[in-house]
Amino acid sequence: MRVLVIDDDAMVSHWVAKVLREADHDVDVAGTVGEGHRLAVAKAYDLAVVDLDLPDGSGLAVIHDLRRAGRTMPILVMTGRADDDGVVAGLNAGADDYLVKPVATEVLRARVRAALRRGGAVALDALVLGDLTMDRVHHVVRASGTVLALSPKEFKLLEYFMLRPEQMVPRSDLLEQVWGMRFDTFTNVVDTTVSRLRQKLTGAAARPRLRTARGVGYVLTTADGAE
Repeated sequence: MRVLVIDDDAMVSHWVAKVLREADHDVDVAGTVGEGHRLAVAKAYDLAVVDLDLPDGSGLAVIHDLRRAGRTMPILVMTGRADDDGVVAGLNAGADDYLVKPVATEVLRARVRAALRRGGAVALDALVLGDLTMDRVHHVVRASGTVLALSPKEFKLLEYFMLRPEQMVPRSDLLEQVWGMRFDTFTNVVDTTVSRLRQKLTGAAARPRLRTARGVGYVLTTADGAE
């Protein structure tokens, strides 16, 4: 599952990210309303953890924007404000739960599990494209019912493509979002991993296929054409 944490307290956001990564979630962290909004619009998240008091405004603005944009993933408010007005404002904005700092590790884990069980976002647990299905909870991918043996990085790469079907995905986006590299260090890790993933999809006669947009990036598509 992919989680967005929006909190300007570096110690808190680091702790939340650590707890969630230990539970096998992919975590992105933002420290401002602006950065949180940019990430929330650019990516598909299964859950958001949002502080209300941010340096450039209120986390309520992010929640409002997400709901207005039709994003229905569970949203947890986690803030130092314990007053009733804050609770009401957060829930009225579209949050699903409200946690007051400090929060115990087990409480955070339990609230996250409960929020994900309740769901909200479409297809939180499963992605389907052509005869390819991905169980995001158990990390299992099947092509026409046959399980594909993917490495963790290949799974994450395929997940990124399946969240953007039929879209050209720039190589630079893959390098940043899948490998966490913000600059092209002249590594061929993207091309190598895409090649391995493509071979496994082809070997399983899977449809969709990974197509190359030469000099730009890749497309996961069900359309016919050269790879």
